[in-house]
Amino acid sequence: MEKVFLALVVLNGVAWVAGGPFPGVELLKLAGYAVGFVLLVQLLRRAARQILWRVRNRMIVLFLFIGLVPLLLVTALVTLSGYVLIGQVAVHIATADLERRMARLHGLANALAWTLAATDAGRQQEWIDTWMERAGDGWPGLQVWTQREDQPADTDSPRESLHGFRGMARRHGRLYLATHASTGTGRGPLPGSSRTRTSVDVILLQPLTGAFLSSLEPGLGRVTVVSKTRQLIIAAPPRATFPAPAHQLDYEIVWGTAPFRAEGWSKDDQTAEEVQWRIETRPSALYGRLFGQGVQIAQGVTAGFLALGTIFLIVELVSLVTGISITRTVTRSVHELYEGTQKVNKGIFSHRIPLEGHDQLTELAGSFNSMTESIERLIEESKERQRMASELEIAREVQGQLFPKAPPQLRTLEIVGVCHAASVVSGDYFDFIKLSDDRLVLAIGDVAGKGISGALLMASIQSMLRTQLSGEVGRPGREGDDGVWRFPAAQLVSQLNLQLYQNTSPEKYATFFFGAYDDRHSILTYTNAGHLPPVLIRNGEPQRLEVNGLVVGAFPFATYEQTEIALQPGDLLVGFTDGATEPENEFVEEFGEERLIELLIRNRQRPVREIIEEVIQAVSRWTGRPELQDDMTLLVARRL
Repeated sequence: MEKVFLALVVLNGVAWVAGGPFPGVELLKLAGYAVGFVLLVQLLRRAARQILWRVRNRMIVLFLFIGLVPLLLVTALVTLSGYVLIGQVAVHIATADLERRMARLHGLANALAWTLAATDAGRQQEWIDTWMERAGDGWPGLQVWTQREDQPADTDSPRESLHGFRGMARRHGRLYLATHASTGTGRGPLPGSSRTRTSVDVILLQPLTGAFLSSLEPGLGRVTVVSKTRQLIIAAPPRATFPAPAHQLDYEIVWGTAPFRAEGWSKDDQTAEEVQWRIETRPSALYGRLFGQGVQIAQGVTAGFLALGTIFLIVELVSLVTGISITRTVTRSVHELYEGTQKVNKGIFSHRIPLEGHDQLTELAGSFNSMTESIERLIEESKERQRMASELEIAREVQGQLFPKAPPQLRTLEIVGVCHAASVVSGDYFDFIKLSDDRLVLAIGDVAGKGISGALLMASIQSMLRTQLSGEVGRPGREGDDGVWRFPAAQLVSQLNLQLYQNTSPEKYATFFFGAYDDRHSILTYTNAGHLPPVLIRNGEPQRLEVNGLVVGAFPFATYEQTEIALQPGDLLVGFTDGATEPENEFVEEFGEERLIELLIRNRQRPVREIIEEVIQAVSRWTGRPELQDDMTLLVARRL
């Protein structure tokens, strides 16, 4: 914007130096004015922002607008109201006097008309002179125009519109107060006399001279007559008639009436002229005219106003000083808070604001100090959490190594397992170990607790299980008389229960399902230690496997049994943890085992991995949230 304005100034300067008219010069000037105005507004806004950036300046401006500006406005309003009121009252007094004089003038005209109507024409001038002497000095320069019906019209006769007129008229370039009186038309006897009456019209003309205007309400001020049409003073008394000021605040007040018409006298001058009465007065003169003791009352009223104004000024100054003092206190605290935030922004959380006083700002500074202390503590806790998160990530990677890398390949069985942790690490457990080409052991469990403690217990169970499988109990060479490999599952789970009880705290336990599968004869031997019974889907009908004992790790005296089941082609065996059945929706309804079984029946013909994905998606849709409410583990096997 500055560059545009500078370019327009240069172009306008070139046009001015070159002189002579050029196309578009006026448009160029207009564009310069417009851009200059916009630039000025921008500069003012920029300056205002710089000035009001500090809170102290904002508060000072606020106090000025709240305290000083209203006082100035009230003072201006009172002064203006007093000026208007004094002017209006002075005009009312002057115009009331003028109306009384007009009424008296009309009465004189009416009396003169009736007198002349009963007088012979030869004695008319004598009666007029006598009447003028009786009128006295109250009507300086008074003029009389008469017209009898028995005499020819005068060449200077007024136009007919002035008949019945009472107001202001212009005659031979001068202004007059004019009033018309008439005795009516036709001859007739005078009341109580044998003499006859002649119709007479009388117009009295009082010139608007300085002497006459000086006589209007003496002592009020100076009354002048102003032509609004020609914008000049027509008549005015001497300046000496204007009262002197009674004191320094006795200022001059000028007020005027509404304009009215001054009619032309003759037929050749029928145009009206707008005229205004203007009153020049002083408050002391008006008080003197109203109350009769002008100077004393004016001084008393003025002294009262001065005293009241002085009190207001003192109160305003005290308020301003108090406001500035409070502002300094507020802005000092705000400035210290600002410096504190700048320190915090640079990472210096040890900065503390000094506490002074016992007010809300001090409490705010104390809250800031508490905040920085909390931030320091939170940073330390954040570092600790980051360290723990890093360790959890390591634990997750370690736990990921504990789960089977890939499902085993058997001739008659397809098996897949998956574990989804609700947090970084999981407390669920699944495993399958291929002991030989046709022998497989599988396990699934759910330990008590989540997070690190659950993951540690899960690792302990896996370690104990694999240790036992490598010992005497798990030696893979035991076969029955019928050639079927029957693993002592109950004995293994019993030993696992004792080891877990002896090496962990009493509240650490787990549900555990262990099975051994003979691939040659499709025989599954299993022991279920308090785990959710796996589901066997055969020919579209669900069967629940038995529970053979209590959870492992809780009771040292617990005993376990084992069960044997022959898998048929097409059978689908699904083991799961409570993370697949207990998630709740927004109505606090669990997904449930029945809904899971129905889902497995509908999808039993699909590949094993697709069945697992469908279960996971169904649970996610049920809860309406992407995150899991609990660890979810699925172990799905299909007899080929």
